[in-house]
This record gives sequence, structure tokens and C-alpha cells, in this order.
Amino acid sequence: MLDPAGLIEKHRSKGVLVDTNLLVLFLVGNVNRRRILNFKRTADFNIEDYDLLLRLIDWFGTVVLTPHILSQVSDLTDLGGAELAAVRAAFMLMVDLVEERFDVSRIVVTDPTFERLGLTDAAVATVGSRGLLVLTADAHLHRALQERDIDSLNFGHVRMLGW
Repeated sequence: MLDPAGLIEKHRSKGVLVDTNLLVLFLVGNVNRRRILNFKRTADFNIEDYDLLLRLIDWFGTVVLTPHILSQVSDLTDLGGAELAAVRAAFMLMVDLVEERFDVSRIVVTDPTFERLGLTDAAVATVGSRGLLVLTADAHLHRALQERDIDSLNFGHVRMLGW
């Protein structure tokens, strides 16, 4: 398995599957960078993390998502008032720009990841198993993917690179 820098280079311009928490960070930061620090779903991140995520997305070129990720992100970006309207508008624009890949749920639930981590992470594993890099802040998902030799990049490890 390659180190984080090697994975970033290997998958340059091939696209990256961005996991739920990072996509929430992307949308909240897109609406209001300062909100990252005090929104319950992004409180573990900071503005520099948002900037790093933007650089990574730009580097990889194509963002790949699953319908499961999109559904979770829609539910987890429950900002209030004008910010909710702005995040919904940003979500709609984003959906036009990403590539959506998926397997039907009857296949996803047969993935070994399903029993431990649930439907969304199993969907990430099935799509990622086809040679796509998964970018995640979820240590459990990252570990499960690595155990199966699926290329996975832990966002925390990228932070340490000073990338």
C-alpha cells in the first residue's frame, strides 16, 4: 500500500471519491468559511482543512460520489435560515459537477463492510474497489478499505504532509 503522498500522485487526474464528512465540510465552507468552526458537523475541522480539501479536489479533477453519500450530506447540512438556502443551492450546483457511481443495494449489502459500518460505507467500498481512491476523515472506513487493499487516503494523514 502506498503512503499518502504516493496515493495522491498515483490518482492524480483520475478522480477521487469524497466521503460524507468531507463533503459536508466542502459545502459548509462554500457557504460560510467561518461557520466551519461552530457548525456541529464540521467542528472537528478548521478553515485550513477546508482550504486543503479544495486543493485536493482541484488536484484530482473529478469528484465521484455515491447516492448514499449525497443523501447523508443532504441530511447533515442542516444549517438554519439563509445558510440552509445557500447550502441547498450549493448542493444543487455540486450535483451537476460530480460523477455519481453506485451499485444497487442488494449488491452493496453483500459487501463485508456492510455488517460493520453500514450501507453508505459499504457503497463506498464497492465503488472504491474498482480502482478509485477514497478520501475520508473516517478512521474506521479508512482502516476497513486498507484491509481490503482499496486505495484510501485518510484526511488526517494529508494534514500531516503539509500539502
